[in-house]
Amino acid sequence: MPRIILAFNGDLESRLALYWLVHERGYEVVTLSINLGQEVYLEPVGELALDLGAATAQVLDRREMFLREFALAVLQANAVYQTNCFLGSALARYVIAQELVRVARDEGCDIVAHAAASKGNDQVRMETAIAAQNPRLKVLAAVREWNLKSQEDKLKFARKRSIPIDEPIQERVKVDRNLWGVSSYVSDLADAWQEPPPEAFVLTRAVEETPNEPCVLTIGFDAGTPTSLNGQAMELLPMVRELNRLGGEHGIGRSDVVEDRLFGIKSREFYEAPTPTILWTAHRDLQSLVQSRETLQLRELLGRRYAELVYMGHWFHDLRLALQGFFGETQKHVTGEVRLKLFKGSCSILGRRSPHSLYDSRLANQSNVELFDNQWAQGFTSLWTLPTRLAARLHPTEQS
Repeated sequence: MPRIILAFNGDLESRLALYWLVHERGYEVVTLSINLGQEVYLEPVGELALDLGAATAQVLDRREMFLREFALAVLQANAVYQTNCFLGSALARYVIAQELVRVARDEGCDIVAHAAASKGNDQVRMETAIAAQNPRLKVLAAVREWNLKSQEDKLKFARKRSIPIDEPIQERVKVDRNLWGVSSYVSDLADAWQEPPPEAFVLTRAVEETPNEPCVLTIGFDAGTPTSLNGQAMELLPMVRELNRLGGEHGIGRSDVVEDRLFGIKSREFYEAPTPTILWTAHRDLQSLVQSRETLQLRELLGRRYAELVYMGHWFHDLRLALQGFFGETQKHVTGEVRLKLFKGSCSILGRRSPHSLYDSRLANQSNVELFDNQWAQGFTSLWTLPTRLAARLHPTEQS
């Protein structure tokens, strides 16, 4: 009997995929369920997999790995796709793909299966990541092979075979959640002009429901890694959870955007990313204090390219890895503290400090004559304007 590993999260599609693989295709199936901060108890998911016919069911906690090896890397690259996408969903798929390849090797599986939607980005991210790590593995996407075209087809299939499902299954909002944020899909929101329903957001409060008093935070960084909150040392996992709580309470990181999907199709997306918004704001500001103008300029350019690579499925691409080396080098002096205010959906900077600060108030003071005398200013200005004056003589404008 062929042995196969299936990414299993317990939703309708993964339940159907597991039953289909075991009972209609004859595979011996090992399921893999991973805790990435969905805030859902996953042990019953493993029990459900066994009930549906899985030979074994593994439930793993990979929250620390997710934050340390994936989310932190994106934060240090200041990578945001098209303004508002902090790449939480994409990063989760890479963790899952990495663990699928590892467990496939340990369990002797030559086939990896998933139940990702056939029209979305996730199937491409998963399969590209799997191919990059082990090109010999075969990938089986059940949703592309079975004959279930609609939601009603899936429900009929489940009822006929007594597959346990949560009814009524007609969910208006489908939520993809992990520690790095929430991505929601609203099934009946066809018009981009139409306002989203309140249930489209599960992590953040609406602005009108947020407290009338601001929340002031101080976040400490050590070489680009967040290490303290309000002066108290804190590990990354509890800090991320606490910032999600505080940010969500104050409506931070909620967005309704139209973005370009991997295939180039315009898509309306609803995101909630309190922690990434807060940490990105603080980290970016601290870098501006300790890095040179030239580094900052190149960082902005490469950060956008990095975000595109991650969004498009290329986490294991050699260019992404090379860029990570650049961003890792730039983090050496990103140490210090940033003070922020959370209030009515906005996250603003109140102050920053670092032992590696390049800011000198004496240099910034335009009235300082001790460091800048008038003769220096005259010489510098004359040299700076020289190319402009030469160009104007050779190519006079209409006004001249």
